[in-house]
Amino acid sequence: MTTQAAQETTPTSAPVDAQQRALANVSVIIPTFNEELNLPHALKSVVDKAQQVFVVDSESTDRTQSIAEDFGATVVVRPWLGYAAQKNWALDNLPIETDWVFILDADESITPELWTEIEAITRKPAHEVAAAGYYVNRLTYFMGRPIRHCGFFPSYNLRFFKLGAARYEDRSVHEHMVVQGATARLKHLMLHEDRRGLEHFIAKHNRYSTLEARELVKGQRTPSKQKLERGIAFRRWLKYHVLPKLPISGVWRFFYMYFFRLGFLDGITGLRFCVTLSIYDMLISLKMAELRRAGIKDVEKLAPAVRALAVEDGALGTQVKTAAPARQEALIDTALAKPSNIATIDADEKAKLAEEQAAATVPPLPEPRHALADELEVALEPRREPEGDWPAYRSVKVSVLIPVKNEQRNLIGCLRHLRWADELVVVDSQSTDKTIPIAQAMGADVYQFYYSKAGWPKKKNWGLEHVPWRNEWVLILDADEYMTPELAREVERVVNGAWKANDPSKAGCGDGYWINRRFMFMGRWIKGCGYYPSWNVRLLKHKVGRYERIGTLGDTGSGDNEVHEHITLSTGDAGYLKEEFLHYAYPNLSAWVEKHDRYTTWEAHAMNAKDEGDVTASLFGGPIQRRRWLKRFSRKLPFRPTLRFMYGYVFQRGFMDGYPGFVMCRLLAWYELMSIAKHREMQTPNAQCEQRNR
Repeated sequence: MTTQAAQETTPTSAPVDAQQRALANVSVIIPTFNEELNLPHALKSVVDKAQQVFVVDSESTDRTQSIAEDFGATVVVRPWLGYAAQKNWALDNLPIETDWVFILDADESITPELWTEIEAITRKPAHEVAAAGYYVNRLTYFMGRPIRHCGFFPSYNLRFFKLGAARYEDRSVHEHMVVQGATARLKHLMLHEDRRGLEHFIAKHNRYSTLEARELVKGQRTPSKQKLERGIAFRRWLKYHVLPKLPISGVWRFFYMYFFRLGFLDGITGLRFCVTLSIYDMLISLKMAELRRAGIKDVEKLAPAVRALAVEDGALGTQVKTAAPARQEALIDTALAKPSNIATIDADEKAKLAEEQAAATVPPLPEPRHALADELEVALEPRREPEGDWPAYRSVKVSVLIPVKNEQRNLIGCLRHLRWADELVVVDSQSTDKTIPIAQAMGADVYQFYYSKAGWPKKKNWGLEHVPWRNEWVLILDADEYMTPELAREVERVVNGAWKANDPSKAGCGDGYWINRRFMFMGRWIKGCGYYPSWNVRLLKHKVGRYERIGTLGDTGSGDNEVHEHITLSTGDAGYLKEEFLHYAYPNLSAWVEKHDRYTTWEAHAMNAKDEGDVTASLFGGPIQRRRWLKRFSRKLPFRPTLRFMYGYVFQRGFMDGYPGFVMCRLLAWYELMSIAKHREMQTPNAQCEQRNR
């Protein structure tokens, strides 16, 4: 078994058999991280042919390392350094004994025809071969089908080269090799197919677009002096100096891929591929603007993720700011630098705990107080009141439920604007950051929820059912949602029995209330695009309300959170409060894509379940019923992504929100496309893929 001690010294070497001399004079290097689905296909194409096969793993948590060892590869564990740096480290430190090297990604495989071509080159003495490196043509598969157009084929990458003749340029993403000597092209193909599905594809390109944006901002200020092959250098020049200046980012990429590069010949898969890559270009452009807007002067010093925006104390009400005060940021940074000793729980233990939890008849106990909580309490001053006419500290007999996981950046602001509530409860899902001590420092009790594969009950329902609530009324908020003084006063009147509806028809049954929220996106309140009004039942008597269950959905891949499910009251219809809360769900574009990548997986499962839930679809019903009816109706229409854009931008007046509204509507069209594509992905068995994998 590979151990961490082998990390930078001696790798776990595969046994050398008597036939090694007959193997090709080439070493294959495969960088990996959680590649158990792809790696067997890559290894199968090289292990019996290359003299050495190295798997350089970045501390995978799945079966990647054991699979590599079972195939007889040499496994080296090395913490992730970056795409280029990891490969350069391998070239510098692995005990390579061959004259030739091939860099192969885990989602790639070498065809027999290509390997025959490689073997013919390696039979010659290396000094007699004129070329120092060879470009290899790569055929990409998307949703199980080959992409032979769209500008993605032919796709030449320099992967095969003499040892010591090539290194990757210093770039964090889409890195190319710099070769010392002549280059040539091989005739046959390498196959590229990521079998982890669309959700992983989107997550990967979300990361890529962040890294690419940083590289472009950095490169415009400090151009690279590394010499690249002429065609690559020209494309890089276009990327730095032309594409960022084009209006309607991403649209040009679509027209180029789909029409000029004949992507339409790849059918519906080609269309989806072109749209997905055009959104990728749009994200790069938007993230570049995001970096400039944030005033980033030294891109190289950026943290792995752009910091989430937080609401400044006293900024709630008519004037809303979107940057956390420097003092609060410094306090958070100081606390987060300390070790937390928060243990992680493996999947088997989580499932066992979930079963025990579901069967328990006694109320759960809150988490023991974390050692860091006392220090944070002194620094964060949980009793300090934000500006505004708030109820007194702990004076309102209402309990607040906040479901979280790894919310250390949002949670402080959320809890500070809840100091007036009698009870604060945070239901956590084994956070690995400082969420738990921060919540406790701010005066909240923390309960642990263990999500099981059964997928039900989910976190909020579990909290409503199992937490030993001190009060009859419960207010439900996410960590990225912030109360206003006006709404706090209205909640106070409700729980005291002094609230009266301006319109009697909005009073409801008196056991629960809809609350409207304002979405903040790209620094402004989005009033159109279908994001306002946005009503949710959030204040209720906890014994009479539960989140609906749509269909028979179990584990949808969306995690332990309710997605688009709504509360229904057993005693009647909910009333409507006048005041609103603020929702900072999208602190940056990466967060938007990450969240909606999971949500589109849920949407695809919901399509299979036909959206059947406790809230019925009705054109003439309430706001949620109408929304569900429109969703069900829209799924029968052609050109849904385009119609989704037009509906949000024109009919729902997204154009009134200016450029952020335009961006939001384009992202919503992408959301529709990914929902459709994932639904198709889970419905259609991939016969071609199965045939290739035999």
